[in-house]
Amino acid sequence: MLDVDHKSYWGDYFSYFPALARYIPLGEYARRVRPRACVLGVSDGKFALPLLRAGWEVVGVESDELFLDGGELDLVDGHHDILGLRERLAAEGLADRCTVVEQDYMTLPAEGDFQLVLGSGLWSMPPNRAHTMEALVRHAMDMVAPGGLFFGEYLIGLNDDERQCGYYPTAAEMDRIVKRPGWELFENADLGIRGESHLGYEQWHYHRYAAVITHRMPPPREPAREK
Repeated sequence: MLDVDHKSYWGDYFSYFPALARYIPLGEYARRVRPRACVLGVSDGKFALPLLRAGWEVVGVESDELFLDGGELDLVDGHHDILGLRERLAAEGLADRCTVVEQDYMTLPAEGDFQLVLGSGLWSMPPNRAHTMEALVRHAMDMVAPGGLFFGEYLIGLNDDERQCGYYPTAAEMDRIVKRPGWELFENADLGIRGESHLGYEQWHYHRYAAVITHRMPPPREPAREK
């Protein structure tokens, strides 16, 4: 069983993250092997904490101090006390298995170091628009080790502005980005429309969610030598 951390500020917002339970090691296998994940936009631990509890090592990339160190928010839906990621890691004794990196992930090396790289919704955010959607997604994919997975939640455009800006791709456009030599596409799902209000966009609005899961194939095995 895998689920988001519902104590995160973002915990009650929709995510396809639980579907990863069909694909990634959990339980005793993960606790013994300690696979490595990189969470892009780790925030206050919505995805990182469940992976850590399941035995994974995590590198969390984040530049928002509020979600790393905690603070308070007063929004249209009320007051929010944010427990920062660092405090939450310390409280659960998980800090030694989570490395926090405070920088733009596009400046990180893409050397195939991780068994799982995941991001959720970050590609449509204005700070990331210094790069094309294709460059953002493919850099994240290049961080995946052979045999590992890339999991990306993205938003499909609902209006002309979103469709024309280049950061709300259709499922077919995302197919074109992630279908690359050496990769096997497992899922690219249109997950439907949901209404919500949140930090950064407090007016009630709608998003059309989608998610892609793709596998970086390992190199072919060498044939067994005859004795």
